[in-house]
Amino acid sequence: MRLFIDGRWIDGADGSVEVTNPYDGSTVGTFARADAAQVDAAIEAAHRALRTGLAPHRRADVLDAVRDIVTRRALDFAECLSREAGKPIRTARAEVERARTTLRLAADEARRLPGEAVPLDGFASGSGLIALTLPEPLGVVGAITPFNFPLNLVLHKVAPAIAAGCPVVLKPSERTPLTAGLMTEAFEEAGLPAGWLNLVTGDPGMIVGRLQDDERVGVLSFTGSSAAGWGIKAASPRKHHILELGSNAALVVDETADVDLAVDAAVSGGFSYSGQTCVSVQRLFVHKAVRDAFLDKFARRVEALVTGDPADEATDVGPLVSPDAKTRVKRWLDDAVEAGARVVTGNTFDDGGLLRPTVITDVPVASPLRCEEVFGPVVIVVPVKDAEEGLAAANDSRFGLNTSIFTNDFAHAIDFARRAETGTVLVNVSPSYRSDAMPYGGVKDSGQGREGIRYAVASLVHQKLVVLNAGTRTARAEE
Repeated sequence: MRLFIDGRWIDGADGSVEVTNPYDGSTVGTFARADAAQVDAAIEAAHRALRTGLAPHRRADVLDAVRDIVTRRALDFAECLSREAGKPIRTARAEVERARTTLRLAADEARRLPGEAVPLDGFASGSGLIALTLPEPLGVVGAITPFNFPLNLVLHKVAPAIAAGCPVVLKPSERTPLTAGLMTEAFEEAGLPAGWLNLVTGDPGMIVGRLQDDERVGVLSFTGSSAAGWGIKAASPRKHHILELGSNAALVVDETADVDLAVDAAVSGGFSYSGQTCVSVQRLFVHKAVRDAFLDKFARRVEALVTGDPADEATDVGPLVSPDAKTRVKRWLDDAVEAGARVVTGNTFDDGGLLRPTVITDVPVASPLRCEEVFGPVVIVVPVKDAEEGLAAANDSRFGLNTSIFTNDFAHAIDFARRAETGTVLVNVSPSYRSDAMPYGGVKDSGQGREGIRYAVASLVHQKLVVLNAGTRTARAEE
């Protein structure tokens, strides 16, 4: 895959690097390595596009056309992201379907950008005046994306930016750049003018550094680790930031809950894509009255999950993204066991060397499995005496993205929703749930700002105030 700068595909000045399949290590492609001058050229192309502008109806038409292309090439997209990310093909197809929704929502927002009339004539000083706000793009967007959703998380940055009138310099993860390349091809085919989307790959530190330091970049939109996200903000305090950072999502099950429903949510939420999502169920706090029944059903369901080749339709859980990730997760598990934790199921490797989905109890409070983001197929189960203790345990985290409670007690649900320290609270729904139409973002160490197309578009424009004098009098400021 080459670089895409100012409407042209070009070779990287710093050579190229192989992309390998996390399952079998085979080469699935290469990506170009840009040098600093090429990154600067991409920023300049985007800035030039910003000055030229693009009418909202044309942005919407392009986004609609990209959606049609993704629909036509859905299998290509699914197979590409499955190969480079190790995502089970069924999950990959679901991501492509979500991408279609993302593009449709973005096209809709491009056609109805927010603006409003301001009633100045409600005051004597405003007599004879008419005022309105016009949405103006904040500037070039530097979009920095992770490996785990190579298509839809890229589109959650690119699509609202285009809808808002903000050209983009995109730096995808070096582990999963090929799907971003396919998506860039789709925008080119759809007729997006030169400079509006620029794709640069290579050394992450160099590319992010150029985006941070360049005054022509007005917005940095980043999804990734908390340390990296806050570092970006600290290095570029005058820019607008949208930061989607880490999490260790909690699911609380009280004594009134539908245990089978909670088990379904914990299985799907804990082990989809090997737990490599920001809102994977990691911490389960289960009322002691239903703990044994829950744990028995949960363990049996987890043991039935199929690990294997992501290309196989039967596979539920594929590989972790890299050998380093597998080593880290296994080390955290073994350290917890050494400190007294008990493995209910898992913590072993299958015949292909994949880490089996793991359920573990009696995990020490200070263990990384409980207080950090595992990003692996691991769920810890902790008994609690009541809903109050479950809420306190769920809040006992430096993260605050999504959390949920399973309950049939309306009072518990409302109390939990009001007091949970997260950006999103779900009742009888897994914390891993995300709709592309909803506001999505966290508090505490989980970031700032909101994604979700309508909310992202609104955050990428500023409202320019225009005041018009009807000519009947000379306006004066109110004192």
